[in-house]
Amino acid sequence: MKYETFIRDMFSAWQTRDWGFVERALANGFSFTSPYDDHIDKVEYRHKCWDAVKEIEPYDFINIMEQGDDAYVHYKGKVNGVQVQNVEHFLFDNGKIKGITVFFGRP
Repeated sequence: MKYETFIRDMFSAWQTRDWGFVERALANGFSFTSPYDDHIDKVEYRHKCWDAVKEIEPYDFINIMEQGDDAYVHYKGKVNGVQVQNVEHFLFDNGKIKGITVFFGRP
């Protein structure tokens, strides 16, 4: 799969708190959407998402699927001590992440 290693590296950067990697991975015009966020940009993404996370335990990847420049990641984990089970849609453009849409859930 074209993007699987890149996606795993992105999740690892979140876990190790490597904003430099994350920032380099995001394309110009990046957009993030979730049940709480409607197409926020990179600056707001860092403020609302990155800064809110203090601790991430290792992810358990259930499935990573790709088709063209779209990828879906289903995972379980623990963020800030809370169990999560999410699906994230990644849209790539020229090897960078143009957009992420996350769907939250509980295990």
